[in-house]
Amino acid sequence: MPKLDLKNYTGRGREHAYIKHYLLAKYLSRWGYKIGSKWDPLVFIDGFAGPWGSNDEEFNDASFGIAIRALGEAIDGLSKINRTVRGLCVFVEKEPQPFAKLDEFARTHSTDTVGAIALQGRFVDTIPAIDKYIAEIGNTPFKLVFLDQKGWAAAPMNQLKTFVGSRSCELLFNVMTSFLTRFVDREGMEESYHSFFGRNVVDRIRALPKGTGEREEAAVDEYCQSLREICHFKYVSQAVILDASKERVRYYFVFATNSLHGIQVFKDAESQAAEAQDELRHETRLKKQAQFGLPFGGPAPKSSKALTLQKRYLSRSREKIVSAIRNSRSATVSYDELYGEAMSFPLVTESDLHEILLSLEPDVRLNLAGHRRKKPLLFKGDYVTIHSRSLK
Repeated sequence: MPKLDLKNYTGRGREHAYIKHYLLAKYLSRWGYKIGSKWDPLVFIDGFAGPWGSNDEEFNDASFGIAIRALGEAIDGLSKINRTVRGLCVFVEKEPQPFAKLDEFARTHSTDTVGAIALQGRFVDTIPAIDKYIAEIGNTPFKLVFLDQKGWAAAPMNQLKTFVGSRSCELLFNVMTSFLTRFVDREGMEESYHSFFGRNVVDRIRALPKGTGEREEAAVDEYCQSLREICHFKYVSQAVILDASKERVRYYFVFATNSLHGIQVFKDAESQAAEAQDELRHETRLKKQAQFGLPFGGPAPKSSKALTLQKRYLSRSREKIVSAIRNSRSATVSYDELYGEAMSFPLVTESDLHEILLSLEPDVRLNLAGHRRKKPLLFKGDYVTIHSRSLK
């Protein structure tokens, strides 16, 4: 996996970008191997590539630099087990100055194994050109679309759906909730919000109180719902990126896929990124203590904000699981179905799902398949038997 140097991020107000890139790198390092074992070619599209704020000459602290190296490593690894896969990276940037750097990077790092192309323009306007390049490299591509836009209105849902609405596509989207909620009360903005979500959700967001985080959470939930309804993704999950020095959410990462295995890989990456985030925030706090002569000590604890969010999402996850069991028309519910429901929330793990199901006994019982009894992972033979629907 590409190594991220924290020094390229700290002291420059980019600590949150480190966690974002950490999660991306962790996901990509397994994505290439897992998807590449069945699909060819593999295509990574960075729709708002920049570079923005990079401090590394080789752009190891930029999403496109991380992606091309991760994809190259995965394809090289697959070649060692006699699996030949082609790779393509498409980087899009609108602004002239960063595009010049991006174009130079693409030209100098493009290889026979992983080709790299830079396109200048608005992401949605370059979709026809991207489709053309993908068609030239192979008939059965698998796309990972990474959209890390600065604002919130540059990727209208109805234009996005034509590009991502296929089984062989996954999406990583940075939902900038601060921008989304800042202008929601302004008159005349309804059309922009409708374009972004593809549905009328403004009234629901406006009805929620300001300054509580509820508006931001609702905006992310509604965006996830749009990805399900409009783009027809089967599974959608989230990750929370916190501010390095303040008790607040910086933004949400949304992941959409049609595979539970994709969710599993994403959740593993999210868990590792959450641990790195705790360590980074702890180090930031210790540096502040040192400045004021306060004592050091203690491991890297979760922040009060992270703990509050985790408790809330666990509660919401439990509610969703209980609802799925109550509404089941059968006496059994597949474990995979419940896994997909539970993992749609940030900071919720598979261990949390097991604890939720165990807390519902004797009304339900988790039945695991044979050798997997000790550590159940995704498997069609696992299911939950419903003995009573009077769940609390």
